[in-house]
Amino acid sequence: MKINSFLLLLAMSVCHISAQNKNETLYSKLDFKQTKLNAVEKLILNNKEPQALQRLLDLYREKDNLYLQVDKKDVAFIKNKYPEDVETTIEVANQILDKFFLFRYDWDMEKTNIPHQFEGEIDWTAIPNGDEEWCYMLNRHRFWIDLGKAYLLTEDEKYAKEFVEQATHWIDNNPLKDSLKRLSWRRIEAGIRCENWIKSFEYIKNSKHVTPAFLSKFLNSLEEHANYLNSDFSNFSQTSNWGVLELQGLFNVSLFLTEFKSAKKWQKDAIDKLTTCINLQILPDGTQWEQSPMYHNEVFHCYMNVNLLAQQKNIQLPKAIVQKTKDMAYANVKWQKPNFHQPLLGDSDDTDMRGILTLAAYLYSDSVLKSRGFKELDYETFFLLGSEKANQYKNIKSVAPDFSTTFQQSSGDLYMRTSWEQDATYASFHLKKLGCGHGHDNLLHFTIFANHTDYLVDGGRFSYVDNNWREFFKSNKSHNTLGVDDLPNTIYKDSWINSYEARSQGIYTKITDDFDYGEAENTAYKRLDNPVSLKRRLLFLKPNVWLVFDSFSTSGEHKFSQYFNFPNKEVEVINDGLTTTYAKNNLRIQPIKKVEIALEDSWWSPEYNLKEESKRAELFKKAKGFTSFISVLYFPEETTLSYKKVPVYNRNNILLSDEVVEAVTLTISEKEYTFVVVHNSPAPASHFFKVQNQFVSGEVILIEKSKKDTRIHVIKE
Repeated sequence: MKINSFLLLLAMSVCHISAQNKNETLYSKLDFKQTKLNAVEKLILNNKEPQALQRLLDLYREKDNLYLQVDKKDVAFIKNKYPEDVETTIEVANQILDKFFLFRYDWDMEKTNIPHQFEGEIDWTAIPNGDEEWCYMLNRHRFWIDLGKAYLLTEDEKYAKEFVEQATHWIDNNPLKDSLKRLSWRRIEAGIRCENWIKSFEYIKNSKHVTPAFLSKFLNSLEEHANYLNSDFSNFSQTSNWGVLELQGLFNVSLFLTEFKSAKKWQKDAIDKLTTCINLQILPDGTQWEQSPMYHNEVFHCYMNVNLLAQQKNIQLPKAIVQKTKDMAYANVKWQKPNFHQPLLGDSDDTDMRGILTLAAYLYSDSVLKSRGFKELDYETFFLLGSEKANQYKNIKSVAPDFSTTFQQSSGDLYMRTSWEQDATYASFHLKKLGCGHGHDNLLHFTIFANHTDYLVDGGRFSYVDNNWREFFKSNKSHNTLGVDDLPNTIYKDSWINSYEARSQGIYTKITDDFDYGEAENTAYKRLDNPVSLKRRLLFLKPNVWLVFDSFSTSGEHKFSQYFNFPNKEVEVINDGLTTTYAKNNLRIQPIKKVEIALEDSWWSPEYNLKEESKRAELFKKAKGFTSFISVLYFPEETTLSYKKVPVYNRNNILLSDEVVEAVTLTISEKEYTFVVVHNSPAPASHFFKVQNQFVSGEVILIEKSKKDTRIHVIKE
């Protein structure tokens, strides 16, 4: 029988102990128009509050899970299929029992390598290493999911008990107040932990330690999270990854607390705001605008969850969310390295992307996405989908992409590759900087991955603490780019803000089956009293040769530099060039014009809070006026190559200066390639050039000559 709200409040008013007062607040939030709450409503009317709470707990135990799609009958299979992952889960869960924290999950935004253990109670505002990110990681509560998994896998009540105790302790010691909004109640953490709380609860909800009193506390706190997350939608949230992580949390709560009056509003608001975010933040090429694959994938994870839960609950999402989430998946495919990892671009870690692409392949039943994920469900995704959907995934055909090299025009990144095999040669070229806190001083930076090995790398991120290390890893010298007078391109102010942003112009690319090409100008040093314009032109001759023309246009005297960063110390200066010193498959960087070379100790950071000793090379020259560097990069053990700089003449047979035009001829096996670059275009009537007894016209030209024929490729007119 329905009771009106007046009678319900009257019935609740007879409760006289503090615990009951909290439950009255909970009851006032429930939507008693829902039939499934009839029994709870009736018990309240009859002053049977303990029984009412028990019935509510029964309801939460009976309702379908949002995320957890396995149960006890799957445990034997999981232990047999994923023994190492199970071992890690139990190890982490036992550490959490001991209040021992080490953040090592693949997609932890700020991993740690030095553990911290609390001797007594957990201090949820602790910053043991001086980095606030540690506190943020602690308050995301990802580790509680391992307590839940350990409970499912072992049926040991100690894991459920610890979850209840830690969650209770957190709620009791972290009231929502202004002083905590910079630490445990930062909005981004609030959004992230909503997902983690719900996932953890679904594992342990049938434990004897999950009492009606705990449920009341837990649900009240989640409701508080939802209202907090929905209370503001700032310009910053709309245009940064924060907003997506916040609102995905709200969407999660809206589907978990469906018995609450506000649930439908939370759901609508979350979808509306997530639509705003995805339209603003995801560029036409599918990349998240902050130019960090790491944060692209944090956003991608959130939108995949939204799609997953919407499919499960038959919620029709706006087309923008469905399509742009898929676009994000394909952006991942385009920049994914042959070892399946994301590139280190901006604030990113060297992380395997197969798990997230596996879930995407299932959500979209997409054969191309599956080719870049796992052949079968990985450990994490199996818990999300369960055995039946695991078989559905297995039946999705795997088809390699029908493209290889691709240019992400909106974000300005050229990704070059020879194939989709794991032994492919891969290179990236960063041609555009949009400017944001997660971006680095990396205009015109390029990388090389081949032979299952990183050869030239981005320096990584290491830390967000505003100190010399942060500036070091963000600097142009920690990227394979250019510099003038030892000055940065972008001028660093603090961890998140620059006082001057480098910009590019004149971006141009060309993609073919036999070669790929990209160029751009960096205007950073036009700020100098005696300005300098930098231009990098990069030609990739497939499968494994690169020609790099770097030019510096100025009237003054400066020091001009190229920087090359290696992931270790396996490199030496040999015969006026650089050679890696591995057992095999070594990369040679050969300057074709005379330069000085300095090889120094440096650092490489493949993940947050980790830095490894490495080497950095600087090729430099002090000169006045126009100056250029020409470098050929190749693998001598794989490619027989010779090179020479060749003269270029106008149609009157007058030798032209390097400032006007330069050309290099490479002989590779029995084929000859002459690459012509016009630095300063002559008058329209003088656009013909004679090189190697061949007339050509254009700004960038490749002459390909074999015994049978000569082909002229006008790369840029």
